[in-house]
Amino acid sequence: MAEQAGYQKTYRLRIAVPGRKSIEVTFPYEVVEKEARGKGLTIHEFLNRFQVIAEYDNFEGVIYKFQEIPKESRKPDVR
Repeated sequence: MAEQAGYQKTYRLRIAVPGRKSIEVTFPYEVVEKEARGKGLTIHEFLNRFQVIAEYDNFEGVIYKFQEIPKESRKPDVR
């Protein structure tokens, strides 16, 4: 039996900074909200404490994972 995605939505890619090799994509709010809630954090706290890691090149596609930023490397909390 084929595995079915639990949540699927289409998002466009866009150039992050013209002239640079960087592309942005929007993450569904629900994805970040679920990750934050699972760690006992608000969305704002999660965004300040975590970064996204993209894994690719040894399989088809890309996998994004959230990884905590080491405390000493975090930017000051600005709202």
